[in-house]
Amino acid sequence: MLEHLAAIAREAGVRRFTADVRPGNRSMIGVFREAGFDVEAEFEGGSVRLRMSLTPTPRSREVLRAREHTAQARSVARMLAPRSVAVIGASRQPGTTGHEILRRIVASEFTGPTFPVNPAASSVAGMWAYRSIADVPGPVDVAFIATPPEVIPRAITECAAKGVHALVVLTGGFAETGAAGRAREDELVAAARRHGMRVVGPAGMGIMNTDPAVSLNGTLVRQLPARGSVGLFAQSGALSADVLTRAVDRGIGISVLVSAGNRADVSSTDLLQYWLDDPATDVVALYLESFGNPHTFARLTRAVSRRKPVVAVQAVASREHARAEAMFRQAGVIRVDTLGELLDVATLLSRAPLPAGNRVAIINNIMSLGSIAAASCAVQDLEVVGGEPLDLGVSASVDDLEQALARALADPGVDAVVTAFIPPLRDSHVAVDVIDRLAASSSKPVVVTAPGTTAGGAPTYSSPEEAVRALAHAVRYAAWRALPVGKVPLLAGVDPQSAMLVLQESAALGDADLSGERLGRLLAAYGIRSAEAAEQASAVLTSVELSDDAVFGRALSFGLAGPVPELVGDRSWRALPMTDVDPGRMIRELRTAPLLWGYGGGPAADLAAVEDLLMRLGRLGADLPQVASLHLDVACAAAGCVVVRATATVTAARSEDAPRRLDAHDTTAHGQGSRTS
Repeated sequence: MLEHLAAIAREAGVRRFTADVRPGNRSMIGVFREAGFDVEAEFEGGSVRLRMSLTPTPRSREVLRAREHTAQARSVARMLAPRSVAVIGASRQPGTTGHEILRRIVASEFTGPTFPVNPAASSVAGMWAYRSIADVPGPVDVAFIATPPEVIPRAITECAAKGVHALVVLTGGFAETGAAGRAREDELVAAARRHGMRVVGPAGMGIMNTDPAVSLNGTLVRQLPARGSVGLFAQSGALSADVLTRAVDRGIGISVLVSAGNRADVSSTDLLQYWLDDPATDVVALYLESFGNPHTFARLTRAVSRRKPVVAVQAVASREHARAEAMFRQAGVIRVDTLGELLDVATLLSRAPLPAGNRVAIINNIMSLGSIAAASCAVQDLEVVGGEPLDLGVSASVDDLEQALARALADPGVDAVVTAFIPPLRDSHVAVDVIDRLAASSSKPVVVTAPGTTAGGAPTYSSPEEAVRALAHAVRYAAWRALPVGKVPLLAGVDPQSAMLVLQESAALGDADLSGERLGRLLAAYGIRSAEAAEQASAVLTSVELSDDAVFGRALSFGLAGPVPELVGDRSWRALPMTDVDPGRMIRELRTAPLLWGYGGGPAADLAAVEDLLMRLGRLGADLPQVASLHLDVACAAAGCVVVRATATVTAARSEDAPRRLDAHDTTAHGQGSRTS
C-alpha cells in the first residue's frame, strides 16, 4: 500500500511523507524503513516522527522489483501447476473447442481431477458433467473457458465464488474484433482482477506443462511434446499450434507453454518473471506481436538473459531494424526473423554447451557441403579453423568421422564443430550416434548437418546454412554473457527534485514544449552544461536523443551530426537505465567513432566527458518519464562537452517506478488500459 501511495503522490507533485508513529510500534517503523526510501527519524512529542523522501532510490527500486517478481512468479506458478481444472463449455460435439480441450487434458494424463461443466448435459466424453462450476465437488485451481462471449461474465462470477486462481479463455470475439470487443475484454479482466484471478487470453490456445508431476496439455495441439528445457510464450493461437507441431517433429523438449492470445492480462513479462528462477527452463523462446510495458520487458529480458538464453521472434519495420537489433543485443536477447529460425536456435541452446569463441572446425564427406558451411561461416563472422573444411571424402567410414571429430574436439584452437555428411558415408545411420556420444562428453558444441537423418542428441539440421546460423547466434550470445555486467553508478551533481520543479512549472503553464531558460535549468539539474554556439570552435558536433521506443521503452541514441553522407543512420541506441559500461560501448559501435578521437588530424574529443554526458542523460531519462522527447546538439572537444542546441517535449506525469496495479484502468504502470506489463 505504501508503494502505491508513494507512486500516486509523486505523480501529484508530492515530494515527502511525514508519519507519526508510536515508539512501540516497531513493525510500522520497519515498513517505512524497509520500503527503501531515504527516511529521517526523530523523537517528538511522545511519538517517532518519520520523514520519508519520495524520490526513488536504488534501494526502493530494488525492494519494489523484488516484491513484484515474487508476486508475479508465484501467480504464474499456480496457474501452470494446478491441482485441479474445470472446462466450462465442455461440449459433447467433437471438433468444438470445449470438446477438444477436454480431450487433450484427459489424454495428457493430467495428474489432478478434471471437471467438465455443461448445463445441458449429464456427461461429456464419458465423464460426469456438472451444470455449473459451483456444483463441482472440491476446489478448482484453473478454469478453461470455451463458452460464447456473452456467457463469460456469469462464468467469471461463479469461478470467483468457487475460489478459482486463473482463467484460460479460449473464446474469441474480444479485442481482436474492434472497439466493442475491446470493451468486453476490459470488463472481463476487470471482473477477474476484482477477485484476484489471472487471465490467459482471450483468443489464445491455452497452457501446457510437461512436468510429470503435472502433465497438462491444456491446448488444442493433439500431442504433448517430450519434457525438456525450452519454455515457450506466444501470442498467436494459430502460430502456437504451428510452433508446437514443429517442436515435436524436431524432438525439442518443452517445459511449459503459454499461448496468450490477446494478452489481456498474462503477458510475456509475467512469464519472464516466472522463468527467471524456474529450474526446469534453460531456454526461453518468445513469439511477440506487441508489448505491454516496454520498460518492464527491457529490464526483465536483461535479467533473464544473464541466466539463460532468450530467443525472440519480433517483426520490426525495416527503418527500425538497426535500432531494434542494437537494443535486443544490449539486453542479450537473440532476435530471429522466423519461427523456423527460433526453433533452430532453441534446438542448439537446449542441447549443446555455449561456445567459448568463434573458431569453427568443419568436417564433411562431400566437398560441396563443406564449402557451403564455410561460406556461411564467413557471412556470420565465424572463423573456419585451418582456413577450409576437413573433407573426409566420399569413401569415408564412421571410424574416419569419429577420429576426425575426436581430434577437433581435443584441439584447444577449436571452439565448435560443424559436421556435414550425407550418404554414401557408410553406416550413416550410425554416424549420428557416434557424434552424439562424442558431443555429450565435450564442453564444445557440435552441430550436425545430415539431410534425411533423424535428430539425435546433438542439434541436427537439414542444411549447413541453418546449422551455421544457429551456431553464430550462440557465439554472439556467449560473447554477450562474457561482457562485464556493469552497474548503474551514483552521479555527482544530480538534483532530481530541482528537475521536478521545472517540470511542474511547465505543467502549470500548460507548456508541452520545453526550451530556453527552463530547459537549461532542467539540464543543469543533471550536471549538463549549456552554452552559446560560439563555444563550439574546434569541436566535433554530435547529437543525442531521448525517446520512447515501442519495444524497449525509454531509450537514448547517440551519433555524430553534420552534412557528411556517411553520418546518416550511423547511430547507437541503449535502453534505460544504462550502466557505466554502456556509454563507452555506444561510442565504439559508431562507424564514425574515429572522428571523435581525432582520426585524420581533426579535433579530438574528451571521450571521458562524452561518456559522462551520455550517462547523465540516461539518468535524466530514467528519472523523468514526463520528458517525452529530448534532442541535444552537443559540441565535443578536448576541453569537454557543451550543449549548443536543445529541444524537448513534456507530457503528463507518469511513473516507471509505480508498483503493478491490478485494476481495469491501469494506465500508469502499463501504459494502455487494462493491458498489463
